[in-house]
Amino acid sequence: MNDIYVIIAMFIILISHLAAIIIGYKLRKTTLIIPYLNAVLVIGIFIFWVLNSMYIKQHNFEVRELFVIGMEACILIFALYSIMGYYKKKYVKVINYIGFAIHLLATTGMLYYIATFKFDRLF
Repeated sequence: MNDIYVIIAMFIILISHLAAIIIGYKLRKTTLIIPYLNAVLVIGIFIFWVLNSMYIKQHNFEVRELFVIGMEACILIFALYSIMGYYKKKYVKVINYIGFAIHLLATTGMLYYIATFKFDRLF
């Protein structure tokens, strides 16, 4: 697997974040669009994590791995809560915006890191 594929995937994720902000601002429905993007990203992260840890015979969880899994589960719960119709509650909006910002910053940081350093092989 080449790092070009990862860079393309990160650009697609960044473009989807930008599109969610622009479409949400134009339609005045940002609180309705962001939870869908958060839910899709969290499900993608969970699928990636399961596929990578499936062949490990004895999995020892580290604190940072548990923190990320717990944070992503929290973001998914509040995204689903918002999708079900409780998007007007203040704490649901705040958690969704925080999750959106964390995903945006992490993707931007990963893109910067992978564009700065060249890799022969990713996995």
